[in-house]
Amino acid sequence: MLVPLLAEFKRRRVFRALIAYGIAAFAVLQISEPVTHALHLPEWTLTFMVVALGAGFPIVILLAWAFDVSPSGIERTVPPRPDRHAGLAGVRLTLVLVGVGLLAAAPGVSWHFLARRTAPALPEHANASRTASVAVLPFVNMSREKDDEYFSDGVTEEVINALANVEGLHVVSRTSAFAFKGKNVSVRTIGEELAVATVLEGSVRREGRAVRITAQLVNAADGYHLWSQTYDRELRNVFMVEDELAHSIVQALRPRLVKTTSPLVREATASIDAHDLYLRGRHFASKRTEQGLKRAIDLFQQAVDLDPSYALAHVGLADSNLLLIEYGRARLADANPKAKAHAQKALELDHDLAEAHVSLAAISENEFDWKEAERKYRRAIELRPGYATAHHWYALLLLRNGRFAEGRAEAERARQLDPVSLIINNLIGVVSMYAREYPRAIGEFTRTLELDPAFPPAQRGLRDAYFYSSRYADALAVHDKLSEKGPEEVACRAQILLALGDRAAATSLLRELEDPSTAQPVSPASLAGVYVFLDEKEQALLLLERAYAEHDFRLAGLKTDPDWDPLRSDPRFQRLLRQVNLE
Repeated sequence: MLVPLLAEFKRRRVFRALIAYGIAAFAVLQISEPVTHALHLPEWTLTFMVVALGAGFPIVILLAWAFDVSPSGIERTVPPRPDRHAGLAGVRLTLVLVGVGLLAAAPGVSWHFLARRTAPALPEHANASRTASVAVLPFVNMSREKDDEYFSDGVTEEVINALANVEGLHVVSRTSAFAFKGKNVSVRTIGEELAVATVLEGSVRREGRAVRITAQLVNAADGYHLWSQTYDRELRNVFMVEDELAHSIVQALRPRLVKTTSPLVREATASIDAHDLYLRGRHFASKRTEQGLKRAIDLFQQAVDLDPSYALAHVGLADSNLLLIEYGRARLADANPKAKAHAQKALELDHDLAEAHVSLAAISENEFDWKEAERKYRRAIELRPGYATAHHWYALLLLRNGRFAEGRAEAERARQLDPVSLIINNLIGVVSMYAREYPRAIGEFTRTLELDPAFPPAQRGLRDAYFYSSRYADALAVHDKLSEKGPEEVACRAQILLALGDRAAATSLLRELEDPSTAQPVSPASLAGVYVFLDEKEQALLLLERAYAEHDFRLAGLKTDPDWDPLRSDPRFQRLLRQVNLE
C-alpha cells in the first residue's frame, strides 16, 4: 500500500510542490517578522500568518495531486487505472493527503508556538537590560544658531532623567550616552557597549518661540525602528513635549511600565527664560573648568533672579560653588556657605529633590560631618536610586572612612549606572589604591585611560599607583605626560624625584613652591607630602595643622591616603584625625 502510494506521489510531483511551498512559506515569514515590528502591527498578526501558511500545506498537497503544471499550462493529472473500490479509496486518499500536509506543516508551526515560547530565559539582569532598557543619545542641534546646542543637550538630559524615574526601566546615564556624541557609531555597537536593547535618537530645531523635536526609537539588535514621532510646539510648552516624549518611549518599550498617567517630566519652572538660562548653566558647569564654572554660576543666578522658586537652579548654584573649590581654587571658607544656602533653599522648595540632598551631603563632608553626610547620601539614593553621582560621591565618603568593601560596592553600582563615565571608571582604581591593592589599581587606571588617554584624574591615579608600588621611573614618565600641571603637580614631581634619589632637584622645586613671589599658591597639605618624603616629619605635621586651620578639603583623605602612612603613629597626627572626625 505504502510503496504504490509513494510512487504515485512521485508521479504526480507532490513532493516537488511540497518543497517549493515550504521554501516560499519560510521566505514569507522571514520578511513578515521585521515588517510587522516596523509597522507596529499587533503580536497576533504574525501568529495568524504562521497558522495560515501551515494550513496551506494540505491544500497544496491536494492541488498537486489533482493538477500538474506543464509547458502547455495547468492540466488535470491523469488518474491511475480504475478501481472498483474507487469511492472508498478516494475518501481514504483524501485523508492521507491531508495528513501528509499536516505532518509537513507541523515542524514550522510547532517551532513558532513551542520552541520560540520556551527558549531558555536570560538571566534576570540580562532581561532587565535587554527587554526594558534604553540609551538616549544626545539630540542633534538642527537650529540655525549653533550656540543652541546647550538647549538640545538639555532636552536630552531631561528626557533621560524622566525615564530614569520609571520603575522597571533601565536607562543609561547622561555621561555614558553623551560619550557617543558626534561619533559615527552604529546602533548595534552602541547597544552592545551600553548593554541596552533600544536606542533613542533625535533632533531639536528651535526658531524664535517655536520648537520641533523629532525622535525615533530603534531596536539595537537589528536596527529596525520601533517608533518615531515629531512634535511641533511653542517653546513655553517644552516640559509638556518632554513628558509626551518620555511617555511615548515607555509605551513603545513595554506598556505595562506606565502604571499611571501622572507626568514623567515635572514643570520645574513657569519661566521658559529661566529654564533656558538653567540649561546654559548646566552646559558650562559640565566643562569642569574654573572659567566654565564661573560662567555657570552667573547663568544659574540669572535663572534664580527670574524665578526664585526654581529648585534645580539653586542646586546648580550649590554644586558649581562646591566644584570651584576643587577645579577653581576657591577658598572653602568662601564657597561652602554659598553652596549651603542654595542647597537648603532647593530643599525647602522641593523636599524630595535627590540632587539637593547630594549637594548637602557634599557640604557636610567639607565640614567633616561624616554621619550627616552619609544620612543625606542614603536619602538621595532612596529618592532616586538611578542617580549615579549619588553613588559615586557616597563611595568616596566610604573610602575616606576606611570602609573599602562598601565603597567598592557603591563604586561598582555607580559604574553599572554610568558605564562609560571617565570619572566613575577612575573611581574604581581609587578604591583599589586606597585599599593598598596597587597592582589592581594600576590595571584599573590603565583601563580608564583606554577610554581617554588624556584624562587627567586617571593619569594622576596611575602615577600615584606606580609611586606607591615603588615604580618611581614609571610614575615620573606618567607625570610628565600630564596635560594639567598646577602647583600641586609640582609638589608631586618633587616627591617622585626624592624617591628616585635626586634630592637637589626636589629641594629646588620645594623652595620654588614656598617662595611667595614666584610660585602659585599651593595647599599646605600638598607641601606636607613632600616633607614626609624628606623625612622632616615635624615640618610635615606643622603644615597639616595649618591645613586644618585653613579648612583644606584635602584633609578628607587623612585616614586612608597612603601619603600619610609614615605619620600614623605620631600623637599629633592622631589628634588631627580626631579633629576631622576620622579617628
